[in-house]
Amino acid sequence: MNERLVPSEGEYGEFYETYISKVRGRDLDALMLSQVEDLRQYFEGMKEEQAAQSYEEGKWSLKELIGHINDTEKVMLYRALCIARGEKQSLPSMDQEEYVAKGNFNDQPLALLLEDFELTRFVIRNFFRSLSPDALTYTGSANGYTTSVRALMNIIPGHFLHHMQILKERY
Repeated sequence: MNERLVPSEGEYGEFYETYISKVRGRDLDALMLSQVEDLRQYFEGMKEEQAAQSYEEGKWSLKELIGHINDTEKVMLYRALCIARGEKQSLPSMDQEEYVAKGNFNDQPLALLLEDFELTRFVIRNFFRSLSPDALTYTGSANGYTTSVRALMNIIPGHFLHHMQILKERY
């Protein structure tokens, strides 16, 4: 593992430790690539009706969970882009419940949601590979916390692993 990719204490809000701890010591680029296949395999052969169901009343459906992952990854990428380019303004938080409610993910074909994940990951991987070593250490403010580009690079696959664990345990 390249040490320049490991965020230091103070480069992210404490609540992100759950995600960062899941990827510490791993090859982030290879992990992000393998996660595309992991998601495809999980949903292989699944019917639309099944993907629109949740494991419990009031919880997200499988499609909503994929939509949430997609939205979150785009927000994290946007934050990383802004910070890497020297943005001085504090970047806003996201209300995940509101995003899912307005996403209408259950009305979208499962194949479209999976393709969105794959294409978003392609852009994310290319973006992070394009950055200089210095840019990875840049910090800014997002969601009211100091955040570094490399912390966001770790949060993205860690957040995915968190939700894959939920998929495997509850759905």
